Amino acid sequence: MAPRKPVAGPPAVATARDRRDHYRENMRAGFDALVELYYTYWGEYFHLAVFEPGDDPVDLDAAYERTHERYFEAIGGPGVRRILDLACGGGALSAWLADRTTADVVGLDQSKSQLAHARRWLADERRPNLRFVQHDVMGLDDLAEAPFDAAVCLDAACYLPDRREALRGLAGRMRPGGRVLLVDWCRAERTTKMQRELILDPLCRYWAIADLETAEGYRRSFDAAGFRIRQLDDLSERVMPNWERGYQAALRALAEPVKLGQLLRLAAVTATHGSVAVQAAKDQFQVALLAKAAGESGLLRYVSVLAEKI
Repeated sequence: MAPRKPVAGPPAVATARDRRDHYRENMRAGFDALVELYYTYWGEYFHLAVFEPGDDPVDLDAAYERTHERYFEAIGGPGVRRILDLACGGGALSAWLADRTTADVVGLDQSKSQLAHARRWLADERRPNLRFVQHDVMGLDDLAEAPFDAAVCLDAACYLPDRREALRGLAGRMRPGGRVLLVDWCRAERTTKMQRELILDPLCRYWAIADLETAEGYRRSFDAAGFRIRQLDDLSERVMPNWERGYQAALRALAEPVKLGQLLRLAAVTATHGSVAVQAAKDQFQVALLAKAAGESGLLRYVSVLAEKI
């Protein structure tokens, strides 16, 4: 079979429908291109750290540790037996969970490049309870795994083309009473046409997201999927230092043209999507600017939903 030719032109992200219809291709192309860029300028955890009043906004490690402890307690803590980490990315959170429980921890992601990074965590033989599986979150009905009593999905559901359907699939993989913690970027409940045109629509396009859900939209989707909401929190004010961090990381990358150029060339070489992959990497600088503006203006919300299977 002849090697696949690079795709010419921009990614299929021009309209919300394009981004929904080409969700799998966009995610694979994007993360093939972006994985090294993210790890270099953002770090191991792709989700946001939650800061409490009085926290040092510069002490990121401490903020992440407290954030993960909060999330771990929410899903049941050391008492859980099987944990599913949806869209686990590079596996850092999966490894963190495996270190703190004897539960089976299964990290699931559809990106080969992300899972290649994630499997480095398996080298530590103190984590016999950790596994990684390549699988699409939109196809959980086909996941060959025993039921789970806890699941987490951090900063990833926004990419899904049909979140309600994904939650229905997840409900089928959960034991009755099993807890799900979903944390995601949302849009404000009420926005003007100009706010959408200037900030939210371009942010979704550069991020390859079809659209952003609202907190109330998630409440309805969880209800429809067979979950009971235990707690819904707006964490927007407590993640503000992350937007500044992303903005500063983008500025740092632009100030290091040699390293940045190497990463962009690496994206073109390692991804089979050619110019599409490189463009996806470049778009992240627009994302950093727009996310900071959206977060500070209140248009972009950061919402935590804790639910349990009925």
